[in-house]
Amino acid sequence: MRELTLILNTAEKRVQFALCENGLLLCAQDWLAQRGGTELLAPALREACSRLGVTPAAIRRIACVAGPGNFTGLRIGLTTAAGLARALNAKQAGLNYLQCLAANAPARRGETILVLTNARRGLAYGARFTADEHGVPQPEGRIFLLPLPPLPEGTDLGAPDFVVGSALVSNVDCLKAALPETARLLLRDSAPAPAALTGMERLIDWDAQDGSDIVPLYMRDCDAVENLDAIARAQGRTPALVHEELERLTRAPLAEER
Repeated sequence: MRELTLILNTAEKRVQFALCENGLLLCAQDWLAQRGGTELLAPALREACSRLGVTPAAIRRIACVAGPGNFTGLRIGLTTAAGLARALNAKQAGLNYLQCLAANAPARRGETILVLTNARRGLAYGARFTADEHGVPQPEGRIFLLPLPPLPEGTDLGAPDFVVGSALVSNVDCLKAALPETARLLLRDSAPAPAALTGMERLIDWDAQDGSDIVPLYMRDCDAVENLDAIARAQGRTPALVHEELERLTRAPLAEER
C-alpha cells in the first residue's frame, strides 16, 4: 500500500495543502481563505486522492503548520490534522510557519533571511534564519514581535540578504528605509511555495513522533481573550470571575471516552 504525507498550512490568508510520497511532491493546491474557503479543504483533499488513484487511508503522515499566524486559521489546520490523524491512524508533526517562508529564499550557505508576517493590531511576527550548507534555513534566535507601521525609532533590522513575508508586502515602503540596499525583497512570496513546504517536511524526524496532537505556536491570545474584560462587562459578569472560569476550562482534562 502506498504511504503519503499530507502537508497543511492555514496560518494566514491562504489555505495550502500538498501530498508527497517519499519526499516527492505529487500535488499541491492553495486558495484564498475568504468566508467559507476552509470548507473546500476536505473535498479538495478527497479529489486530489482520487486523481492520484489512492484513498485517504494512504495518508500515513500529516505535517501541519503550527504557527505563528492567524488564531482561527491555525485552529482550523490543527484540528483538521488531529481529526485526520485519528481517523487514519496517521502520525502528525508541526511546522514553523516562519521557517517555511524562509525556505522560499534561494539562499546559499551563510546567507541570512529575515521573515516578517502580519500579526494584526499594528504588530508583525519576525524571525531570522541562516542558510546551512544545503540552503536550509536554520533559526537564529527566537521569534519576536515588531511594532509597525511605523517602525519604532532606532529599530535595527540588521543586514539580511533576503526579506520575505506578508508584513514586508504590506509595509514595504516603511521597511525599505530600515534595510540595506543589498537586501533582496521577495515581494511575491508572501506564502510558502510547495517546494518550501516539502523541504521543511523532510526535516521532520517521524520516528520520534509519539502520536500526540501538534502543539500550536500562537505567540499571542485570540481577539476574544484580549477583549475578555469588555465581553464580560457587556454580559453583566465580573471580569475576574470570567478569567478564572476560562483558566479552569482550558486546563480541565478531557472527559474519558466511554
